[in-house]
Amino acid sequence: MNPLTGPEEDQLRLALGMIGEAAEEGGSDSAQGPRRVWLKRPGTIAGALVAAAAVGLILLAYGLADGSARSRQDQGQALTDVERIACSPKIAEGAIAAIKEHPEQADAVKVTLTVTDWIKPKQGSQRQIQFTTMSGKWKGEPAYSTGEHLLVVVMDRPDEPAETFRVDGAGTSRTLAAIRSRIDKDLPAAAKTECPAFWRNRVQ
Repeated sequence: MNPLTGPEEDQLRLALGMIGEAAEEGGSDSAQGPRRVWLKRPGTIAGALVAAAAVGLILLAYGLADGSARSRQDQGQALTDVERIACSPKIAEGAIAAIKEHPEQADAVKVTLTVTDWIKPKQGSQRQIQFTTMSGKWKGEPAYSTGEHLLVVVMDRPDEPAETFRVDGAGTSRTLAAIRSRIDKDLPAAAKTECPAFWRNRVQ
C-alpha cells in the first residue's frame, strides 16, 4: 500500500478517536440501568471494542487502498519503468516481417515481428509475434519498414498500443540500445513486482 496522504491520516485518526470515545463511554462509572450489566463483565466490553476496532481498521485500510488505486487511475499516473516491465507479458527484439494499416485506428499499424531475441519471457515459444503500435508518422518519425530491427514491449491490455524502440538514426532519441540496457537492469526487480491494480483494473 502507498503511504497515507494527509486526508487518509485524518480518516484513520477519526476512526481511532471514535473507538476511544466508545471505550470511555462504555467504562463510565456513571452508567445506569442496563449498562450495569455490562460493567459486571468488563472483559466483554474490552473484547467487543477490540473486535470493533479490528473490523473498523480493516475496512478503512481496504477503503484507503482502493481509493488510492482509483486516485492513481483518475490522475492518469503512468507506470514506473519496473512496473511497465511487470505489466508486459512479451518483450522481444526482432525484424519486421510485415506491416499493415490498422482497420479501425488511422494512426496505428499492425506489425508482425520475427523474434531474434526473447527478453520476457527469457525463452519464448513463438517465432513471430503480432502487435498494434502507433505509426511512425503519428510519432513524428520515419515510417516503419520491412526488415527494420525493433525492440518491442507488448502490454497486457488490448487497448494499450505496444511500445517500440528503434536503432540510432531512425528518428527517436530513445534508442534501442539504451532501452535494452535499462530493461536488462530492471528485469530482476520487475520479476518481484506485481502489476499495479490501478493499471489492471482501470476503466477501458
